[in-house]
Amino acid sequence: MANSDKGFQIEIVTPQKLYFSGEVLSVTAPGESGQFQILKNHAPLLSALLPGKVKLGLADRSEQSFSISDGFLEVSSNKAILLTENIS
Repeated sequence: MANSDKGFQIEIVTPQKLYFSGEVLSVTAPGESGQFQILKNHAPLLSALLPGKVKLGLADRSEQSFSISDGFLEVSSNKAILLTENIS
């Protein structure tokens, strides 16, 4: 998929499967210092995540949310990868 003028790419991965791959406008996640949000053109980041709720702002302006166990989120060059053990 080509880079969008509005969003960025994210992959959400568990040991069992690729849970989500696509374009989003935002990601809100539970970091160790509190909840934080990622938008397009965010500075490179690697953050540990605590168990909690992740919210995706999708390109069609809808939202998708789910709960994760702890994990990690990496952001670089308008691409994010969220790794976690469990999603519900």
